[in-house]
Amino acid sequence: MAEDPLKPAPARVFLAIPLHGIFHQEIENLLGPLRREIPGVRWVESRQVHLTLHFFGIVSPQEIELIHLSSKKIASLFSPLKVSLGQIGGFPDLERPEIVWLGVREPTGQLLSLQKAIQGEVRTLGFKPEARPFQPHVTIGRVQRKSRDLKPLLAKAGYAWTTTEKIADHFALYQSHYLPEGVRYEILKTYPFSKKA
Repeated sequence: MAEDPLKPAPARVFLAIPLHGIFHQEIENLLGPLRREIPGVRWVESRQVHLTLHFFGIVSPQEIELIHLSSKKIASLFSPLKVSLGQIGGFPDLERPEIVWLGVREPTGQLLSLQKAIQGEVRTLGFKPEARPFQPHVTIGRVQRKSRDLKPLLAKAGYAWTTTEKIADHFALYQSHYLPEGVRYEILKTYPFSKKA
């Protein structure tokens, strides 16, 4: 029997802070030279840049609604965050990277508190919490040629790079779409930080 096209389908979702809106020009200024100087890396589009807070994987429409309600509650407990982007790094490292990332800094500890609050809700909802320690970062590139030391090339491109602090005033529920040209991320819902200072 064919599936009902009107029935909501499961989706691959995650919670993240969108950073393209507040750091668009800075990220473009960084990625332009990297795209020219370092081939063999699929550099992201600046509008796709985000700081992941929790990845759920594929969930049902009913579970998405529970995530939505929990996220609204969490957002009401936090004030907007002052964040900056920092030095470039790699996973597992820049000598043999698979992922190239930018570190995210938030000096007060509220970003870590936000991530911990989300992990608490994740556990309460019956999802598996993140096992790895939280390392705030945004992915800016996926290496297509493995076992390649990027340190010399990044040094040439000037990778000791930071931004000024800017205000992140919400986080969002994203859906991942896997397309032939790569992954695209769609914001489904946003959650403004609404705690009064």
